[in-house]
Amino acid sequence: MATAILLSIAKVEGPMQSIRLGLEAAPDFLAKARRELLRFKSFEDSADKADHALNLALTIGQLGKWTYHHGIEQGVSLGGLFAFIERAHNSNASVKLLHKIAGTTKHHTSSRRIVLEIKVSEVGPCQLTIQQFDLGIDDWQPQTHVAGSRLLGIRSLIKDNEIVGLESAFEGLAVTEKRNGLFFDPVCEDAIGFWSKTILELEAGRQPPWLSCRTSTIHPLGLAGGRKGRERSSGVAMSGSAAQR
Repeated sequence: MATAILLSIAKVEGPMQSIRLGLEAAPDFLAKARRELLRFKSFEDSADKADHALNLALTIGQLGKWTYHHGIEQGVSLGGLFAFIERAHNSNASVKLLHKIAGTTKHHTSSRRIVLEIKVSEVGPCQLTIQQFDLGIDDWQPQTHVAGSRLLGIRSLIKDNEIVGLESAFEGLAVTEKRNGLFFDPVCEDAIGFWSKTILELEAGRQPPWLSCRTSTIHPLGLAGGRKGRERSSGVAMSGSAAQR
């Protein structure tokens, strides 16, 4: 006895939506990055937080290419794509770090060797301690907040039975490179702000100021530079798994 097979075909009314799902230009992906940053901040579960951190890094890491093409569509002369991205990296270390994380993640499943060989930036759990010395009589207030982290505790630093300073400990998800690091939130906020200002310049028909500058990498959050130098100047020391990589 033959078995009849019935196929139901749904008719699509109207034009099909593109695979980009409404994300058509750099401003759309900038808004997507901002939404993902909010999701990252709102989740406490470690697995959810890691998922959102990865999505956020990938989105911000690709913003440079979207911004370049957006500028070209606005009629702004930007030169070649590679030079545009390189200048952006030389102007903002947060942008550079997140771009490298995005590139590493893209290649991770195809070859773990590539990831290990190029030794790019990482995202992972981290602890940070801030030590405060030489405090004035009225300045004995411990630091209780670092963006993107949770306060673990505060202790007094004692020498010769006298309190000589304070130490505050924090933990959170950090982005690190060459043993330097900062918590993930301000790095992402810094990169999003960089591309937001760039897009506004392009939509006004102007080149971004950093495109014509020949400067070394600038990181307003203090990520660039040697670890010892950072500790001497700011009293910040990194510890934990992310800082030890």
